[in-house]
Amino acid sequence: MLKTVKLALSQFPKPLPDNLLGPEGAPLTEIEVNLGDLFHHYYLDSWGMTPPNPDPAHFEHVQFLLPSQEFRFSSQWAGLNKTFKGNKSNELGQAFCRWFLSEHLGIDYIAHLDAVRDHGALAAFGGISVKTSTDVDGDRPDFFCASGSNKIFLAEAKGTGHAVGFTTKEFATWREQFERVEVFNALGHAMKVKGFIVAMRWATEYDSAKVATKLSAEDPETRGELPISEDRPGLAFATKSIHYASTLQRLRQPLLSAALLRGTRIPDDLSFQFVVWQCLFPGLEHYKFVGGYYPGPGQTLPFSFDDKGRITYVKSDPLRLDVASGTFFGVEARTMETLVATAREGPQRIGGLRPLERPPGAYSALSFLRDGHIVGPIELFRPINAITL
Repeated sequence: MLKTVKLALSQFPKPLPDNLLGPEGAPLTEIEVNLGDLFHHYYLDSWGMTPPNPDPAHFEHVQFLLPSQEFRFSSQWAGLNKTFKGNKSNELGQAFCRWFLSEHLGIDYIAHLDAVRDHGALAAFGGISVKTSTDVDGDRPDFFCASGSNKIFLAEAKGTGHAVGFTTKEFATWREQFERVEVFNALGHAMKVKGFIVAMRWATEYDSAKVATKLSAEDPETRGELPISEDRPGLAFATKSIHYASTLQRLRQPLLSAALLRGTRIPDDLSFQFVVWQCLFPGLEHYKFVGGYYPGPGQTLPFSFDDKGRITYVKSDPLRLDVASGTFFGVEARTMETLVATAREGPQRIGGLRPLERPPGAYSALSFLRDGHIVGPIELFRPINAITL
């Protein structure tokens, strides 16, 4: 399912990515968002063990969207309490930030700043240290982000129900957050880090037609003497590792998750078993995934196996059409091999991980991200074998 949001960009270097340019070469003023992919980013940044309910197109925010092409909420969205509203608004703002960085800027690996700051890869690979101001009131940016080529960025996400133009006091306050983070090299010299502010203004049915949900993005940077260089890759190694730590927790691999979260190693003699699945959706048949499923309301296994090992998909209640069988969650198999190798060999192993190519077309109930994550109805997947890594 696709919805449209307005787009405004500030201080972006030229040339802009092609996917932010219109047919005449001018910057786009409106972009489409796939709700399944948006939920997927929301899900990856939420509770570690909570299953999607029931598939990527039906997370809680979507039920309050109006039946129109534009991304506009009904009056009931975000609840009644002011604090609750603010929290829900920022949660969705962070999901939009992650989605925009991945879909339009090629930045697919995202981790919360505090987790990166204490990761073991920083000191081991380049002598990097991150300091955040403790004597100055105010927030700091939300995320460290990394591209496939190990370039590093900061990002701040916001969500609000009123206008947030680039000249407003709020945007000036958000820019100041980048001054509360300093990145130093091994010699103690401060380094500049490019960043992104992604602010969402939400429109509801109470707003006039002239008011639309709008994504405003700016490209600031931290103060520093030198630009951060790729010969000090500790920040990228840490960011990529942390990006997948919660995924391994969801896949019931707490030891692997802890190793990636902290930058430590596991013993070489430990091995881990995974079930390999094939996705039957057109365009994804050549990929293999490791993962599992969360059962639907019936809590029953949606597959049966005959005496020859053949798989039959079995509905828990074949007479009903409104019962979901379950939701698959997993990671592309070669990506998982890299993650296990990173836990064994150290954070440098993840540096070679690159985003994957995705087939064209969109199906709202299935989301396959460039970082290898996939989520969708269990009916679109089948288990094919088990492997030990």
